Amino acid sequence: MVRRTSFADADQIRDRLVSLIRIPSITGQEDAAIAQIADWLQELDAEIDYWNDGIASLQRDPRYPGHEVERAWAPVVVGVVRGDRPGPSVLLTGHVDVVPPGDYGPWNDEPFSGVMRDDRIYGCGAADMKSGLIAAMTAFAAFASGERNFPGRVVFAAVPAEEDSGLGTLAAIRGGWDADAAILPEPTIVDDIPELVIAHAGAMSLKIEVPGRAAHASNRLQGESALDHFITLLHAMRADEQAVNARETNPLMTAHKLPYATNVGVISGGRWSSTVMDSLEAQVRIGVALDESVDQAEQRFRDAIAKACRKDRWLVENPPRITRMAAGFGSSATDPDHPLVTAMVESAEEEFRQTPAVTAAPYGCDMAGWVRLAGIPTVLYGPGRIDVSHAPNEWVSLESTYRVARVIIRATERLLETDLPTAKPPA
Repeated sequence: MVRRTSFADADQIRDRLVSLIRIPSITGQEDAAIAQIADWLQELDAEIDYWNDGIASLQRDPRYPGHEVERAWAPVVVGVVRGDRPGPSVLLTGHVDVVPPGDYGPWNDEPFSGVMRDDRIYGCGAADMKSGLIAAMTAFAAFASGERNFPGRVVFAAVPAEEDSGLGTLAAIRGGWDADAAILPEPTIVDDIPELVIAHAGAMSLKIEVPGRAAHASNRLQGESALDHFITLLHAMRADEQAVNARETNPLMTAHKLPYATNVGVISGGRWSSTVMDSLEAQVRIGVALDESVDQAEQRFRDAIAKACRKDRWLVENPPRITRMAAGFGSSATDPDHPLVTAMVESAEEEFRQTPAVTAAPYGCDMAGWVRLAGIPTVLYGPGRIDVSHAPNEWVSLESTYRVARVIIRATERLLETDLPTAKPPA
């Protein structure tokens, strides 16, 4: 019997990855990338579901995570290949959206060039996660191209808006798509070998508005600097960050230097250098621990800010305003003894001739949506590197993309022949 790994073609992977990188699918502008993937799926003998979930409908969903980028809809495309007999469903999925490339100055090439040098393909989204998406689609095509002499079904889903709270995965779940296990090829390579990520931290974003009182700079003490009071709150944020990390005991998470980071990403305030700053607005990203929900993480943050305010006379009388920008991703984890983990470890061992490290990630991703909203055991295993993602000159190894595709094919073969346990109900 022909091994399905033989259907993985490195030249086709290269060509499709370069084509996809050249589509500037910045979050909120994913339509062309989804359309391209739909065209590729049309070339296969597979069922296709392609739709736009309207933003108004998504906002009415009680599971709506919020979003920060303006959009009218979330485009999603799903392909399905069914075997010749009943069996489990395996989902292969990833996102098409990328973060903006920022200043073009540090880029050696145009950010969406898809240029290749030696084994590396460069471009915005190369690592996070267009290479992983192409690897997943290559694995899906291996089942669509060969004989259907397997049980169950293989589902491939390309979604938007992962970089903006996971709205696309919610749209896919709302479309009725589910599975017994899911593989999500986010960037997991460390030292040239992909790690198997079975747990990850969550993340959410909040806006905090700090009031001050204007005064002439020469009479600074007559005013109340919003910046000075924000610094008081920043110390409270750092103390809260330290506390949530100190209480973590899961060895997969404690292996990271800072599993749950609090980051102030945007600050704006003030009107003139000669005027005491009378207001300040900051956008803050906080980590969500494995043992807490997004709501619990937000309350933890609010409690820390409230405690700091009680020690500041001005803030007692003029408390800051905190609003949720986006719920983002909750944390999530898959049981290390689940057959999905076993299948991935065995398949990676065959391809790379060494056992992959089973780890956790400090970042949020669509895994949380599939685990928390759909109850689907999910793992991360992909060809990109997180240390080059969201950065100038982002790149991915073509060989790694090819080999990850082969691992996913092997793992899917194993899972389809496994009596998978019933998925837990969504949280």
